[in-house]
Amino acid sequence: MTAATVLESGSMFEARFQTYWADFDAAGIVFFPHFFRFVTQAEEELFLAAGVDRVQLMHENHVSMPRVETFARFSKPIRMGAVIRVRLTPEIKGEKTIRYNFVIVDDQTSESLSEGYVTVVCVDAAKFKSAPIPHVIRKILEDSAM
Repeated sequence: MTAATVLESGSMFEARFQTYWADFDAAGIVFFPHFFRFVTQAEEELFLAAGVDRVQLMHENHVSMPRVETFARFSKPIRMGAVIRVRLTPEIKGEKTIRYNFVIVDDQTSESLSEGYVTVVCVDAAKFKSAPIPHVIRKILEDSAM
């Protein structure tokens, strides 16, 4: 697993991760789906920094937060053993949708390695129908952008 150090930085949330052998493909670069795993881990760190467990919070509010759209532009490969930072900027889009804009940068040079977004929709966990984002989740996301 990766280790994370949480930092606060202006209008974004930033988490630092060490990459490991299991993250890489035969070419010695991060396998592309792992970029989205790093983004999801940064999302989880954002909630932990607010003092809550994201999964427990969703369970308590009877919602789920499935991913409905993802996009990434890869500028440079992440090499084996690199340390990266994921800069995550949550953007609430209406009453039911969150777009996590992200930039993944090299920890030493701050050079952009990838950027994109992950779109999440709040759904009622029992009915699997879209539902308003619970106030407590909305507040955590709004506070993280300050």
